[in-house]
Amino acid sequence: MVIVIIAILASLILLNIDGVDQRKAMQAREFLILDLKKINKEATDQSRILALATRSATDVTPFTYQVLQYQQQSNQRIIQEDKKWQPYAEFPVRTLPEHVMFNVEAKDWNEQTGTNQDLISQQAPKLIWLGNGEAKPVTIQFYFEQQPVGEPIEVDHLGNINENE
Repeated sequence: MVIVIIAILASLILLNIDGVDQRKAMQAREFLILDLKKINKEATDQSRILALATRSATDVTPFTYQVLQYQQQSNQRIIQEDKKWQPYAEFPVRTLPEHVMFNVEAKDWNEQTGTNQDLISQQAPKLIWLGNGEAKPVTIQFYFEQQPVGEPIEVDHLGNINENE
């Protein structure tokens, strides 16, 4: 009888530990949603072109994301490719919990009126707030140990964030 009770308690503890990691992934998702809203507001209020940049996890570093600001260099004769997108000082680099990551997938967007190749080319970040209230539309899916967590987060062309749970 004692062995059965110990086995039941051990299984409950293991299930609870696994649930903690899942909760951390959901909490990271909620923090990203808050960050997206903050970035959208900052880009619109300050008329800045901001982008979300991610860095995948490696064996020694966790998954991180940060905000970059576009530095227009039209007044310089030689454009330096590595200087176009600079870290935005008002927003620190965020680190996700272990085994948690997200994927940003670009959605179809009619950029016929756009002429700045730095913002609309394939090399540009997938999620950009253009400073006028608009954004490049994307879908963001969170993952914990390669399994989807929550519903996808959608950012539309007007910068609205749809966070269906």
